[in-house]
Amino acid sequence: MRTRRSGKLGLALALLGLLLFAPQGLYAQIDTGSISGTISDASGAVVPAAKVSLTNEGTNLTIMTTSKDDGGYIFTPVKIGTYTVAAEAAGFQKVSQSHLTVNIDQHLLVNLSLRPAEVTRPSK
Repeated sequence: MRTRRSGKLGLALALLGLLLFAPQGLYAQIDTGSISGTISDASGAVVPAAKVSLTNEGTNLTIMTTSKDDGGYIFTPVKIGTYTVAAEAAGFQKVSQSHLTVNIDQHLLVNLSLRPAEVTRPSK
């Protein structure tokens, strides 16, 4: 009877341990992150409707979005890797920031400031 009781106790303890520690192993590691930011002009005013692109420097794959009314944009999920973020809008020069590394479960904040486009006068 002693072995039966100790066997049941051992089994109960093993099940309790499994229930307590198993959920930790259930969380899978996600191989993505995100990139977001605000598009503004030289004065600091936000630029809505700017075209924002995200290019994976390893694969040359580009995805696009548009900045919202508050100048904000977000790319999520983004696979780990190295990226270039670029933004452009009417009346402004295109700007970009390169060599941005996204690691596992990382959020990068990339704010871009657009400069006014150069004014060209028609030649006579």
